[in-house]
Amino acid sequence: MEKDYIDKAQEFLDNLERLGNQLEAAEAQQKIFLSRMLELKKENATDSTEYASLSTRSKSLQDMIDRYRPVYLERMDMVKQIKAKHAKK
Repeated sequence: MEKDYIDKAQEFLDNLERLGNQLEAAEAQQKIFLSRMLELKKENATDSTEYASLSTRSKSLQDMIDRYRPVYLERMDMVKQIKAKHAKK
């Protein structure tokens, strides 16, 4: 029975790490999108198809980041609290 809890805890930590990595990748991609959009804006090309596409993709990516970042932060806080309790023992 104890093994099940260890497996579940390890799976939770693995999933949390993957979520963190995905959020980092999404944020990096978001920066690329925004950078290119800024370049297009400086070129007065905000009416272009590329700008519209980047804008749509950027908004979609931001929605995903906004949805999952609080989940990630909440779960990281749980892990930190557990680590702090065990460090005090």
